[in-house]
Amino acid sequence: MKSLRDHFLRLDARSLGLFRITFGLVLIADLFGRWRWVRDFYSNEGVLPNHNHLFNLRGKQQVFSLFHAISTEGEAHFAFSLALVIYALFLIGHRTRVFHVLSVLVLVSLTSRNVLLENAGNYAAIALLALTAFLPCGSRLSLDSLRASLSLRDEKRDTELNDRSRASEAEIAAARLPGWSPASLAALAVLLQLALIYLCTALQQRGEAWRDGTAFYYALHAERLASDAGTWLRDVLPLGTLRGLTFGTWAMQLAIPALLFVPALFRWTRGVAAALMVLHGLILGVFFDLGLFGWALAAAAPLVLPGELWDVYERSWSEGRARTLVYDADCGVCLLLARLIKRLDLREHLTFQGNVTLDELYVRNQTGAEERVPMPKEVTPELVERTALAIDRKGRVYTRGAAVTEGLLALPLGWLAWPLKLPGVSHLLNALYDVVAARRHRISELLGRQACGVPLPDEGEADGGDAGPAPEVPAPAVRTARLALGSVREAAVLVVLAAVLAQTAKENPLPGAAAVPQGAVLAGVASWPRMLARWNVMAPEPPRDNALMVIDGQTRASEPIDPLTGEEPRLQPAAHSGARLGQLWSDYLDRIRRPEWSDYQRAFRDYLAKGGPQASGKGREASLSGFDAYWVSAPIPAPGEPAPSSFERDKLFSHSRGGLGKLGERGLPIAPSVLRHHGKPK
Repeated sequence: MKSLRDHFLRLDARSLGLFRITFGLVLIADLFGRWRWVRDFYSNEGVLPNHNHLFNLRGKQQVFSLFHAISTEGEAHFAFSLALVIYALFLIGHRTRVFHVLSVLVLVSLTSRNVLLENAGNYAAIALLALTAFLPCGSRLSLDSLRASLSLRDEKRDTELNDRSRASEAEIAAARLPGWSPASLAALAVLLQLALIYLCTALQQRGEAWRDGTAFYYALHAERLASDAGTWLRDVLPLGTLRGLTFGTWAMQLAIPALLFVPALFRWTRGVAAALMVLHGLILGVFFDLGLFGWALAAAAPLVLPGELWDVYERSWSEGRARTLVYDADCGVCLLLARLIKRLDLREHLTFQGNVTLDELYVRNQTGAEERVPMPKEVTPELVERTALAIDRKGRVYTRGAAVTEGLLALPLGWLAWPLKLPGVSHLLNALYDVVAARRHRISELLGRQACGVPLPDEGEADGGDAGPAPEVPAPAVRTARLALGSVREAAVLVVLAAVLAQTAKENPLPGAAAVPQGAVLAGVASWPRMLARWNVMAPEPPRDNALMVIDGQTRASEPIDPLTGEEPRLQPAAHSGARLGQLWSDYLDRIRRPEWSDYQRAFRDYLAKGGPQASGKGREASLSGFDAYWVSAPIPAPGEPAPSSFERDKLFSHSRGGLGKLGERGLPIAPSVLRHHGKPK
């Protein structure tokens, strides 16, 4: 039973910490992608002023966004700056639970500010971020855990630094307060959410293109779906490879849920599931403009890494990376840095040695035991007084900046320090090291550290007195409060999980889904944070037409212009880079043309009259006197067939005097790559 409990109700703390880092990076990248269009989508100068959005919603959807309070572009920039700070603090794990919840609030607010921009990527990212907020994502690989570790063990000597003993699971469990059990319904909720995303996506991809393997071919030739990398890769990869990617991606979406829930006897399958999640997410993220969908799923892969894999990694000791760091034992800041490095050294490659004893060199072997070997001859008292040293297993001695670099190379992700070895960079590092080393004692005092890192003997120890105060035992009231908070947490998780399951059943064709009740409460829990669970990515199959919006506009000087591109209106979506505005614009333009979103078209027309996305900073001269909006589409030719000679053009709306009306003289909306593959239309 314990094995089953740990398999389904517990996620490794190291996995949660790595998830926080990867997901934080994805959130920051998404924020910068939105920041590019901060005027257009998040201010009243854009496509949807806040009052217009709220008025058009008026009870139709349950939407909450802090960004509805933002009016000007300057205010939006300030709000985005605050969001960046919140995401960054979540990434590094400072007061993790607080900034985790704030990150959920920011992401929900960004999504809800304009419902025409949201897609499955937003729903997936919000759901995963919200569910993991109930889990201890800051207990490892975080600033919080680093501070806690420094407070728990205050090493003063190299012998203490080299003590890598850890508390056992039994000791940790005995000290844990009620309500702080590592097993939680939140872990099961996260696993179920991941499994449902993949399973529902696969079940809805039932079109012929998925069955015959041409789904990726059509998706990559649809300009509104393909990313910049995807448009390049479609010209490079043969059709057979695209078929393999189509079948492989669909198969991964079925395999991952099964691997996540294989019984605990086969916990290693979680590692396979994590690898497939990364591969699946990177394929969708690199090839397509699907917003957060692929990147969020790839960033969530660390969640399912089992503790056994972490244990194997931490035991993967390499003699080539082993180093002994000789530091100034009389320098408080040097001791502090040694304590920090020790906690980053997950695989225990480093041994620490104060410069007060130079008769022998301390080294650590593969078993973790400490050995004594002869000190290299070039290590002298004069040398260790001037610089820290890094000494490898072959006796090579590194000084100054090189010692810093060697210490970093021994840590996880140490390969990131290789640029420090480059000529010029290494010289700058040496100069910086000399400046700091000459002032290390003064810096120690400024940081509130003793100039001497080795403390004097305590008077109580000298008298043979008590070794120290006994650990405090939490008061019964504290234990009761912790138990109550833990119970409330589990109850909240249960409500959110029920809402997720009911919403998923409502939006996706799952067997027996119609029998799952939802009700107003569960609907509200899912709707307000926009956890709408619509996993219809490229379903039932990718579009078989290449479509775009063309604005036939005229300036006040009666010059033709398309404000979406900043160029003369034309019907070839891939003929110029200006037409590629990214996922936000693709989703918005695809929705704003539809009758069900017609209430939002007036604000869009006003925005286009001001000059559109290319008008930022240009003032009145970018405004238009009139324009006509068209939705233009042409079928994507089947593999091996010639490009079509027909296209459709639907007029959506006009503004003022309309455009110049010369679109009929221009070419077909066919991507250049299609013409290269199939020849010009007859």
